Amino acid sequence: MEMQKEEFVVWVRQAMRDKKSIAYQEMYHFLTQCFVRADKQLTGRVSKYNFDSLVEEAAVLPRKYGFAPKSSDMYPNDGARKKAREEQFDAIDTTKQGYISLEDWIKWATNHIMGKVKNLPKDYLGEGSTVSKTEFVDFVKRATDKSSPEYRELYFFLLSTFQSGDVMRTGEVDPISFDKMIEAAAAAPRRHGLAPKSDSMFASDRERLEKRKEYFVTMDTNKGGTISFDEWLQYAYEHIVEKVASLG
Repeated sequence: MEMQKEEFVVWVRQAMRDKKSIAYQEMYHFLTQCFVRADKQLTGRVSKYNFDSLVEEAAVLPRKYGFAPKSSDMYPNDGARKKAREEQFDAIDTTKQGYISLEDWIKWATNHIMGKVKNLPKDYLGEGSTVSKTEFVDFVKRATDKSSPEYRELYFFLLSTFQSGDVMRTGEVDPISFDKMIEAAAAAPRRHGLAPKSDSMFASDRERLEKRKEYFVTMDTNKGGTISFDEWLQYAYEHIVEKVASLG
């Protein structure tokens, strides 16, 4: 899988946070493909002999972005690595059948990844973010500079919200999805008291949706009833720039 570093970080966080997300579906597919390539006999099972290569292949992705050590840095030699992998295999193969299933692999791999998430860079925008208000404000101020790494993270965060709204996988979203995307994107500033909750702005869900449709129409320049990612990105970025200016 080809990603940029910031994209990888946002992707892993979302995959581990929500198994219904596109990110988790992609991770499941990636882990499945690793499993299939290690299933040399095409039996739907991976033996202890092939488990080492399975782990090595899956580790290529996080290693690519500097989030997992190389085996040569973890073990003094190939023998030590293989012994450690055999011990990992035995821990997974609780019934001692001599093989692991796809279910066993997915469960072990996702649990392993979950344990590594805490070692990722701070999450400023996601649902599980624990940064302070000051840290968040500093982040969004830096993110207004499109040459900054913070903007790159913001870009991929907004892409993930767009993908969540693009339920038909066509590269476009309708007004209903747009409303949900705004709610998702607004969660971070709301956590820090920097944006009002919808129920304090609108008397009802219907009123909120009508107002969001008004925003939507201004973005839907070709009047096709949908907007694309670039239109969503521009709208969200300009809104953030405006809010940052008001922070002083």
